[in-house]
Amino acid sequence: MVAFANLIPEYNLNEGTIDLMRRRDKESGIMDFLFVRLIEYFKEQGYQSFNLGLSPLAGVGIKPEDSLQEKFLNFFYDHFNQLYSFKGLHYFKDKFDPFWEPRYLIYLNPIFLPKIGIAITTVNAGGNLLKTYLAAWWSKKRSAG
Repeated sequence: MVAFANLIPEYNLNEGTIDLMRRRDKESGIMDFLFVRLIEYFKEQGYQSFNLGLSPLAGVGIKPEDSLQEKFLNFFYDHFNQLYSFKGLHYFKDKFDPFWEPRYLIYLNPIFLPKIGIAITTVNAGGNLLKTYLAAWWSKKRSAG
């Protein structure tokens, strides 16, 4: 197996989507192929649209009037792609020319924001954040060497 995605039909909105997608590191173009086939599959099944899902932190903290917390999240988005490829995910989804809709995270106190960010990143990374970071670092080191 070189890649997979789980299919989720959304009956009320008459759209298809996925929740999880994974691929082997070196399989160039496989996710593009997989998504095109998923879109075709849902169209063949009579669904009106395909939801590419979220693009976490994309566009957050880029305006001068944005809060300090949002600017911190933007810094995280820009500089911590070893932990989770926020930019890569956004770039991947953006090439399908989707209709982007904002989603918001509501939190009780700004002091909880780093912990929330780490929790979301850990879930998106598939579990152990340190293990994910070390694996990415090691893979990058082997590729460069």
